[in-house]
Amino acid sequence: MFGEVKEHWGWMLAVGVFFIALGVAALLMLPLVTTLTTVIFGALAIAAGIFQLYNGVAHTSGWGSRIANIILALLYIGFGVLTFYNPMLGAAAITLAMAATFMAIGIIRAWIAWQNKSVFPQWGAVLLSGIITILLGLAIALSWPASSVWFLGLYVALDLLFSGATFVGLAIAAKG
Repeated sequence: MFGEVKEHWGWMLAVGVFFIALGVAALLMLPLVTTLTTVIFGALAIAAGIFQLYNGVAHTSGWGSRIANIILALLYIGFGVLTFYNPMLGAAAITLAMAATFMAIGIIRAWIAWQNKSVFPQWGAVLLSGIITILLGLAIALSWPASSVWFLGLYVALDLLFSGATFVGLAIAAKG
């Protein structure tokens, strides 16, 4: 059932433990991880902007398309430069956008659950998930901008912890 994973379960276990250690370390320094995450995101935005600018200048025809591509490129680059100049302002923007995204996802999830309650027996669990996601978005938004200091770091830390736990669980099951 586990194929190659069974042969290399020890490596998978080590990766899982490493991810968990990184997640714990990230939990202990949320503001630093938030700052680093924002700066990395900014670097990616600058790179995307440079490619968008190249595309707009070299590969578009017609002034409308060219101008639109250049404007998008400048927005990407501007945001990226902002995150380098003031990472916490960048973190505040990303955090607020994520709070709004969580609320929108929660509303859509709850709506889908409600729309499918006659054909989906577990619709209540999906509805509850949507409500929790809405509340998470609201909690982040209502504590904004203070939540900007820790939210992205917490998001990264939790992802590392859950990924690590997944690797450990798979390794233990594969060894079995």
